[in-house]
Amino acid sequence: MTGDWLPDEAVPLEPLDELPPDLRSLLMAANGPTRLVLHGPPGAASRALAVRVARLAQQWFTVRWVSVARAHTAPEFVLLRLLESLPGTQHLDVLRGLPLADPDLLADALTLPCRKELTQRRFLVVLDGVPEGPCGDDLLRLATGLVDGTSSRVLVVRYEHTAGEDPRPTAVSQRAEDLLETLEQWRGDEVNVSVAAALNAFSSVPRTHFLEAFHELRASGLLQQTRLGWYRPHGHAPSGVAWSLDEVLANGLLDRTAGPEGAADAYVDLAGRLLCVAWPRATELLALLEPHFTGRVGLFRLLRLKQSLWRATGDWEPVRLIAAIVARDTGHPVPAIEALASVPTPRAALETAVAQRCAGLLAEATTTLDAIPGDVPNGWVLHTRAAVQCDRGELAGADRLLRSAVEAHQVRGDRRGEAWAIHHYGRLRLIRGDLEEAQKRLETARHLFADLGDQQGQAWTETELGKVHLLYGSHEDAAQRLKTALGLHSSNLDPRGKAWTSLWLALIPGESGAPLFGDSTARDAERIFRDVPDHLGLAWARHYRALLAHPARGRQTTVGARSRLLLSMAGFRQTDCPHGFAWSHLEMSDLQQWDERTGHTGRTGRTAPALAHPDPGRLFTLIDDPSGPHWLAIRPLGSPDPIPLTARLTIPEPGTRFRTGALSPATHSRIRVLLLDDRSTTGTASRIALCVEPGPEHPWADPAGPAAGLPWLTVRATPLTPADVEPAHAMTLRPSARATDAAEFLFTPRRAGRHRLLFTVEHHDTATVLQEVETYIDVVEGDGGAPRSDTAPEAARRA
Repeated sequence: MTGDWLPDEAVPLEPLDELPPDLRSLLMAANGPTRLVLHGPPGAASRALAVRVARLAQQWFTVRWVSVARAHTAPEFVLLRLLESLPGTQHLDVLRGLPLADPDLLADALTLPCRKELTQRRFLVVLDGVPEGPCGDDLLRLATGLVDGTSSRVLVVRYEHTAGEDPRPTAVSQRAEDLLETLEQWRGDEVNVSVAAALNAFSSVPRTHFLEAFHELRASGLLQQTRLGWYRPHGHAPSGVAWSLDEVLANGLLDRTAGPEGAADAYVDLAGRLLCVAWPRATELLALLEPHFTGRVGLFRLLRLKQSLWRATGDWEPVRLIAAIVARDTGHPVPAIEALASVPTPRAALETAVAQRCAGLLAEATTTLDAIPGDVPNGWVLHTRAAVQCDRGELAGADRLLRSAVEAHQVRGDRRGEAWAIHHYGRLRLIRGDLEEAQKRLETARHLFADLGDQQGQAWTETELGKVHLLYGSHEDAAQRLKTALGLHSSNLDPRGKAWTSLWLALIPGESGAPLFGDSTARDAERIFRDVPDHLGLAWARHYRALLAHPARGRQTTVGARSRLLLSMAGFRQTDCPHGFAWSHLEMSDLQQWDERTGHTGRTGRTAPALAHPDPGRLFTLIDDPSGPHWLAIRPLGSPDPIPLTARLTIPEPGTRFRTGALSPATHSRIRVLLLDDRSTTGTASRIALCVEPGPEHPWADPAGPAAGLPWLTVRATPLTPADVEPAHAMTLRPSARATDAAEFLFTPRRAGRHRLLFTVEHHDTATVLQEVETYIDVVEGDGGAPRSDTAPEAARRA
């Protein structure tokens, strides 16, 4: 909800000395009233006066305009709207604990954080639309209590309905009159342009004249602005067709003929009304709206929905599942597990397994998934099982599970499930060290999540893309991507996402020779993991902090590293993560060898106890992970050269040969596609370069420098969206990382949006297709100006 906003009514700005004395006293007198009430019918001069006062008060106050919904006049609804408009962040911890709280306690839980925010600076809160009767009296008492003893003030616009009042104080055209009649009949409290357009199907206004009628109602004042972009009519008289309006709007969403984007508040309110009357498809509608309960705005939506159900029916059971999911995704997986225990459905079992995974309880998650009936392929169960396997580091069969998951989601038309399955497949390819394929799949998932409005998916995929750059060794790109992900997780109120992203950020200074900076970031991640709790994240944070405290990275003692490794080993045992346990065991063995080689015995003068397993490489062999033996072969235990921190991010396919740096296949070549200009705009040619980079052990590797002896390749670019590419024929290039050996194309898009390009690389002499690569380019409308880097798509794109 936008805070720095006031209604757009065209009212004159009066000087302070022309205001009535009581209003001047409200604004200026130190001992004046803390609350003032303006009375009048809806749309009367009282609202216009409130707008004038609010605009004038901006000189001395931070003004917040809060519209009271006609159907939601209980104190907690007003508190939710007020708190959503306030700028502070102190209340976020309180909010994260409310999805599963008793609804009867919500008003009390919100009052204190609202009052705290109102004491931070001078606010003028305008409560617009306080009704007559006991409900309105309760709101007046609430308003007084919020600002009593503070420097903030409350101005109340209280509507009083007078017999014989004219509901049409302004003359408008017949088209506008017809549209207004339809909007008044709807049970929803407010509309924006997209909701009004959907409702317009029930009026006689032609679609071509809808916007004209809507803007006429706005200009005439017959639609009052409630918040930025949202309006409500003066009158509100739902008739017998109101339920038909609700059902048709809901069916439009469920049949994919309309989307909730930009109007999620209205559609969540719609779902609540349909749940109250037990509409047959109400649960299906609620599931469709799940992505819109993410983050700060989504949390407020959930709380309003939960309270409206409870107020109407005395029960909030229909949204218990969604509430548990929101609690889990905002850092409370354990309460979510407890809440889901009382919901005996396969969907609840699935979400329980996801919550157990979020808490780092991998064995428990596997057990829960095993108990879900598998008579019909469930894509969510399949890709969640694969995700747990990736967490444990036991990847056998994960590829098959994810392919089956994608197919199951496609069969059911579940695009969101498909996006998550592709996300986890990209994550699997990253763990296998196949960075090109990982990046391709993750970019696909990111675009799908963006189309669906799934902010959680976007944030986690951004984190994984940062890890791709980290493994490439592109620390600057990795830091930029991970910081973007950090902002997304913060916006989503997801402390787990912040902690995991911070942990990967900590590896960058650790790999760049600044372990102290890395340890500070990892320490913050460890604290968050402990608070959630996420036992797997906590074990990895302790593991990495132990490595950052290793004497090989400049520390003077092994004591801190050893104690953290012991804690991480215990944590990996608890979470059932053999991959993490094997690495902690290897590092503990390395510390023992270091102490023996340097004669260091720690503060107590005693050497560390012998480990249970004498062969650390054997633990890797048991889980088909060749990386441990690989590193032991090239770097003996106790060596002064530490194993790269990023080595733990990959579990290569058995038998794969890997380079010692970024751990990408040394025998492979990879294709790099770069957008050479800051951005791509419609009607303007952008330069795109493609090069084929051989790995150091590839037959085409050319460490000496000259290109002689390397084969000629050809590459052809094919646009898959409305665009032109020059040259249209194939170009020749050498397999080399040098820019002079790259092929360059001119790409001219004909429309804005996301474009797809297919590059086909062939051997020049044999015409054998070596690889096909598809990449995305985001195009903005051309403005004829110079490229702007702040609005440009990512400058360098690897396919």
